[in-house]
Amino acid sequence: MFPATDPDPLHPIFDPARLAELDMTGLMDSGAEESFDRITRLAAEFLAAPLSLVNLVDDRRQFAKSCFAPAEWPDSREATLEDSYCKWAVASGETLAIEDARQDPRVSASAFARDARVLAYLGVPLIVAGGHALGTLCVADFRPRRWTERDVRVLADLAANVVTEIQLRLDIRRRGEVERIKDELVSVVSHELRTPLTSIRGSLGLLASGKLGELSPQGARMVQIATQNAERLVRLISDTLDLERLESGSMALERAWADADAVALRAVETLRGPAEERGVRLDTGVPPGLPMWVDADRVEQVLVNLLSNAIKFSPAGAVVRLNAERRGGEVLFAVVDRGRGIPEAQLDHIFERFRQVDSSDAREKGGTGLGLAICRSIVQQHGGRIWAASEVGAGSTFFFTLPVEAGAERR
Repeated sequence: MFPATDPDPLHPIFDPARLAELDMTGLMDSGAEESFDRITRLAAEFLAAPLSLVNLVDDRRQFAKSCFAPAEWPDSREATLEDSYCKWAVASGETLAIEDARQDPRVSASAFARDARVLAYLGVPLIVAGGHALGTLCVADFRPRRWTERDVRVLADLAANVVTEIQLRLDIRRRGEVERIKDELVSVVSHELRTPLTSIRGSLGLLASGKLGELSPQGARMVQIATQNAERLVRLISDTLDLERLESGSMALERAWADADAVALRAVETLRGPAEERGVRLDTGVPPGLPMWVDADRVEQVLVNLLSNAIKFSPAGAVVRLNAERRGGEVLFAVVDRGRGIPEAQLDHIFERFRQVDSSDAREKGGTGLGLAICRSIVQQHGGRIWAASEVGAGSTFFFTLPVEAGAERR
């Protein structure tokens, strides 16, 4: 019972924070789900009750997310707030037990008591991690009934399972919202930084050229460092925007027939110079006659990223090899190096944004931490898979597949 001094015992129902959390679940007005229906069936069976519901309560009504009821029970899944029994459990945050609704002034005027003859009611509030009660798991009877301690305990245990289901949805939606906000922030910041950084890089180039006057050796060195950092920031912004466009779907693939060996050769030739500078040899094992229905420029981007990483982490005198072969309805690519390798614990995370095996790699190797995330997004947009195998001290192999359309004829 509420204390007589409380002027409005239902005011928690209208708490904006509670309503926002309820809205975030996405469960109001949603369809039936077995995970909830199973619990109402069990509640009705364990408590020998003809009626069991998972009710969610907003500021206007209660909605039955799940309802186990006799055949003659009305089909409507909602009721007005005025008729709701559950609102009292939600407002108090405590289990509500009613033995005879006709004798309880809180609900005696309800249509459920008057017309549906719901006389006995037991409801446990569904309180999520944020501390808000979003609804109840309740059972009811069409005759007066005294609820036992066992009834309350069993229903509370079942209600805990309902809360777990609801909390799971809240957590998933919150993570999605955080990711959306983060992506929007990164995109806006990247767009805003691109223009001034381009200007800064151009100005540094003019200083380095000597057209604005000769620089001292120390000044020239400082300009060189500033130019390298500006170029790295420009690459980071370009990679960030590429990844944002890929993941948002605004960068559509332009598919056409392409030979795997021709795409691979272009990627290798792009990196021939940097490889020679590091004393690394590039070999290819891509046979002719492997047609692919792909966006060749994007596949080349994947190969360049993977080959570039392999070159950066290979010692002088090492060989980096690019292989490809037909495997059923797919073309399997493999980039093999004999570099330092990747610890097994990190293999599942290296395709995430800004993940690098060693935090010093960004400074020493000049990477942005986005290359592998971009590779994954491009490969997945093609319907393929990408993964890595590695042994510390022995090297790494990065694999990815690109599906070939079944029955497609080359144009």
